[in-house]
Amino acid sequence: MARKEVDELASHHADIVKIWVDKVHGTMPEMTPEVYKAVIDEAHREHLRVAAHEYALEDAKRLVSDGVDVLAHSVRDQVVDDAFVQAMKQQKVWYVPTFTVDESFFVYAGRPEFMKSEFFQQAAGPKLMAKFDGPGYAEKINQDLQTAQHRKDFAVGQQNLKRLFDAGVNVGFGTDSGALPGRIPGFAEHRELELMVQAGLTPMQAITAATGENAKLLHVTDRGTIAAGKRADLLILDADPLVDIRNTRKIFAVYHDGRSVADLPGR
Repeated sequence: MARKEVDELASHHADIVKIWVDKVHGTMPEMTPEVYKAVIDEAHREHLRVAAHEYALEDAKRLVSDGVDVLAHSVRDQVVDDAFVQAMKQQKVWYVPTFTVDESFFVYAGRPEFMKSEFFQQAAGPKLMAKFDGPGYAEKINQDLQTAQHRKDFAVGQQNLKRLFDAGVNVGFGTDSGALPGRIPGFAEHRELELMVQAGLTPMQAITAATGENAKLLHVTDRGTIAAGKRADLLILDADPLVDIRNTRKIFAVYHDGRSVADLPGR
């Protein structure tokens, strides 16, 4: 059945297959190695790459050994060891931390300063803001038994990104925005850059992960960097993000394939 599903995706000209290998702290069944080995094998036979949603270091090690191409979330149950770091480098596996996945479970209860900004409030929209501002929201999050675990997962993930990046592992960029209401499209991407810097990357390293490195991850050569002949997908800013990564939110203009988004139909 797994091979059949991969073949179906290939028939639709998919670029990548994603699998889920996570027990979610014991609340869900986990895909077995036998199944995901079949997925990886069939995907590679069809010239497709495979990304894995994972959580635990043990699973991540097995996935890397079995030929996965991308780990789509942080390893969060423990700090990664040297053997895993070396395996990631040797197999040239990409690592996408997606810090906003874990942070979104608890951050809004603390009313961080960014929630006061027009940039955030426009991205969140009135309904979600009403939820965050509603009576009992913060208390509910703070009393949730899973909140402490989410905070721990986030902290471990931050340690692991720095260690893997410094060792030379390929690091890409992602947010899981849109998967749940708190992972807010249009804001999560900017927050993720900030969290990558918080983990120890420089602003330039975080920006490069989200642009040129992600183009490499996706196997697209016509974008990701500014060069003659490439697509002009540009974010024009009013302040220097290398001074403060949060300056990526100070947007003056957006260009998609050389055209101002403000001039596109429907705007």
